[in-house]
Amino acid sequence: MKNLAIEHQETMPSEWYFENRFLEVEKRDIFLKEWQLIGSRSRIKKPGDVLVSEVANNPIVVVCQHDKTLKAFYNVCQHRGGPLAYENCNTNSLQCKYHGWVYKLDGELKNARGFDESILKKDNFGMVEVGVCEWMGQVFVNLSKNPNDIGSRLNKIKDLIAPLDVTQYKFVFRESYEIACNWKVYMDNFLEGFHIPFVHPKLNQVIDYKQYKTELFKYFSLQWCPLENDLSPYGSVKSANENKAYYFTIFPNIILNIAPGRLQTNIVEPTTSRSCVVHFDYHFENSETSNIEKDAEFSELVQREDIQICESVQKGLESQGYDVGRLSPENETGVYHFQSMIRNILSNG
Repeated sequence: MKNLAIEHQETMPSEWYFENRFLEVEKRDIFLKEWQLIGSRSRIKKPGDVLVSEVANNPIVVVCQHDKTLKAFYNVCQHRGGPLAYENCNTNSLQCKYHGWVYKLDGELKNARGFDESILKKDNFGMVEVGVCEWMGQVFVNLSKNPNDIGSRLNKIKDLIAPLDVTQYKFVFRESYEIACNWKVYMDNFLEGFHIPFVHPKLNQVIDYKQYKTELFKYFSLQWCPLENDLSPYGSVKSANENKAYYFTIFPNIILNIAPGRLQTNIVEPTTSRSCVVHFDYHFENSETSNIEKDAEFSELVQREDIQICESVQKGLESQGYDVGRLSPENETGVYHFQSMIRNILSNG
């Protein structure tokens, strides 16, 4: 299915949002190949710190080593597939929760309970490692055999938000939402501000929608607009150049919401072809001076509004009354950019 200019391009077919066969292709050709955000580096900085996550139904564990570097592995014991960690923690070793095999922090098998070394060579049963990197204060993993260079793809973001520098912002808390919509419905919704005046009346008061802009790059897109100082939940700043909201979408499922003194990352994980979970991680430059409660309350309001519309759209896509639509050349270029990338993958899958 060829991509056309936005003036002539239809939206993706509705079945792509609920037929399971498309999700299986997405897992194989997107999520198992692209860098996936796990969480803030500030959450995993001491030796023995462990972050537990999942990528396309693959359990993953990221471990801070004794020299404070990071390693990432499948969270799978090589005995019979049991889990090595159920939750984030700090530990001296990783012990399987099923039969008690013990691994060192670097993934080397230390103790194979129930086996004599004469019949099992421990060197052959270490944890299976995956790619891991740190970028802009965040930890990413990649399950492909030849991961791409994340910096060459995304470092432009640092220039776009200057003079803001979010690399040292500290993680404060996470909120997760289970949503009854395909993950692409949620991404489509985030990728345009066209709906803001109708879905988010209070957000519409906070931003200057008349100056809302979308910029497209090869692997990400940016939406930005000035903030109204008197109404902003993020507080005011002296420099008008800094008083902006930046909304980055990194293909396929990572969102960076940046405002003065705060960073909110969103990870959109498909759970089924008709549902997803979205993790909101809140980071602040100074958690003592930031109005965290006000920020979280405002974000919760916007998210609940988005959930309502996304779940309603999912029902509309699955109805007999809809197949394909059209995209506004002026207001939905971000959606077009995202759907073009998805279309290229699914059409070849």
